[in-house]
Amino acid sequence: MNHYPSLILHITLIAVLHLALSGCGALKQMGRDYTDSTSTNPLEAPPDLVTPEWEKSLKIPKTASDRVSALESQEPALGAVVLPEFLEIRVRREGPTRWLEVDTDPVTLWPLLRKFWQDEGFRIAEDEPSLGYLETQWTQDLGRFRDTLSRQESFDITSEKFRIRLERQPNAVTNIFLTQRGLEVAAVNAEDQILWKPQPPNSDREAEMMIRLMKFLGTSKEEAELKFATSDSQFLYLDIKDIEGIPVLMVGDVFSRVWRRTGVALDRSGLVVEDHNRNKGVYIVSLDADPVPTQAGVQEAATKEAHYQIHLLGQGKQTLITAHEMDREEDALHPETARRLLRRIVSAYPGNYPRA
Repeated sequence: MNHYPSLILHITLIAVLHLALSGCGALKQMGRDYTDSTSTNPLEAPPDLVTPEWEKSLKIPKTASDRVSALESQEPALGAVVLPEFLEIRVRREGPTRWLEVDTDPVTLWPLLRKFWQDEGFRIAEDEPSLGYLETQWTQDLGRFRDTLSRQESFDITSEKFRIRLERQPNAVTNIFLTQRGLEVAAVNAEDQILWKPQPPNSDREAEMMIRLMKFLGTSKEEAELKFATSDSQFLYLDIKDIEGIPVLMVGDVFSRVWRRTGVALDRSGLVVEDHNRNKGVYIVSLDADPVPTQAGVQEAATKEAHYQIHLLGQGKQTLITAHEMDREEDALHPETARRLLRRIVSAYPGNYPRA
């Protein structure tokens, strides 16, 4: 019987066992056994590196529920206005009324709007974060015209100002309403003082400025112009009637559309919207002394005269608008005063329609 293979296997096993035992001894000679290991000190940053302030970076940012007036307590970084990387902007329209809908809150928009007017060369006359509106000063434009037949030159002096009003919407969305007021020379008196008269609402000028605003906020000029390309010549019925001695402005459209159009008309007419409640259908407005640019181009100081409530009441396919004194819903306002306020709204109402 041949025992040679079994002998080779026996010798091989003895060699493997010897190597394993010698390996363990070598490991012990190289250092401590792993069962005796202890933890070491944590790594330290070099002295020329600064540990980041994690607490500040983990602070929760302000939400859309914050008031617009919270802007006054925020410190801009190094005084600079930084545009967000991307702002979703949509052009909304109801009939002839157009406004911008932006996916951000008024707190973020406010410093951007200030910077926009500065870049456009307009000085800001009214800066009211708590009320949500910015208004520029009057700027004059001298136009020169030459009659080719008589070879005589004529001049046309106009003046304009703009207002931006913000309305906060749910889910951190903000509506931007931009309106323009224009004046033209009516006459020059014996003392060479210019007498001004209001110009009709200029929706083209408003659209031009909204396109510039969209471009400033990051939308390409081509895309902005495309969104404003569609015209709307919807006719709207307006009429002021006396109902039991109370002047009432009757608008031939549903409440939801009349609400926004009335807000735009109030801005265009120079009435200051200080508060509003859509659920109750009420705008709180103040009547300024309506300052106009002087002959030297200096804006006169504005003084508030009175506060009023503008009430909207939907009745099916028409809406009734009435004017009242502040905090008094009864017929406390003199009919002629109420009628003047309603006429002021009608004169600035957006749309192409027969005026009452």
